[in-house]
Amino acid sequence: MIQINPNDVTPALRSLFRTDEPQARRCFAVLDGITHAGKIITDDPANPTWGVVWEAGDGTTHLGGRLDSAMLAEVFVNLRKENDVLVGLWLDDPRQALLPPDPYYDGRTLEFYDRPIGSGLDKYLHKIPEGCEIRRLDRSLIMRTEWGPADVEFAGGIDAWEKTCFGYCLMRDNEILSEATVGLPAIGLREPGVFTQEEHRGKGYATITVAHLIKEIETLGDQTYWNCAKQNVASAAVARKLGYRIEKEYRCMAWHKLTTPKA
Repeated sequence: MIQINPNDVTPALRSLFRTDEPQARRCFAVLDGITHAGKIITDDPANPTWGVVWEAGDGTTHLGGRLDSAMLAEVFVNLRKENDVLVGLWLDDPRQALLPPDPYYDGRTLEFYDRPIGSGLDKYLHKIPEGCEIRRLDRSLIMRTEWGPADVEFAGGIDAWEKTCFGYCLMRDNEILSEATVGLPAIGLREPGVFTQEEHRGKGYATITVAHLIKEIETLGDQTYWNCAKQNVASAAVARKLGYRIEKEYRCMAWHKLTTPKA
């Protein structure tokens, strides 16, 4: 079991991972060095038979090649020393049988993609509520948002965030009602994230805010996809309103970070 850097990723290793698996963008963001907050583990970079890619943010983990349950258990122990491990697999994926037992979470997630580029957004772009305005996030505003401080930390600081991320917020006077952000693309895809303050939910604010974000993403030539827990009915509804034409369900399992017993 060898941990390598993105600079050491060979075409053979990269080919072990598929672009049509759940959260594939996150996998290739680590493999291609777009984000350095992760780990790449394999048996042999030059002639690999298996590989595992782990993103540090929420522990999203991707499996490639011919793994067995014993090796996967060993890799999981290594990764769980640092943070949670989260795996998403399509419902018919036989690799589910290789995963360690007793995840703390075992549920269903939805992934939406294939949004028609440049269409279906106008009705939300021009639907800004009276007394509100859409503002592009800057280094001052991002630190006032709900998810901003964590995003800045994950990016490596505010300067790095400004170079790799952008977003919009819906504001009334000085209050941020809803926020939508995105990072750099991988394999031509970006993953928008949106958050609306609880007291302002159910009013369509998330759709309005993220529509402005998606417009800029598509203007830059990239596509987007949407990912949310199946039970997050509100988030799934936003994705459907935004026009994603393909919706797929997968199984999502997560294991907690290992804790060191106190002496």
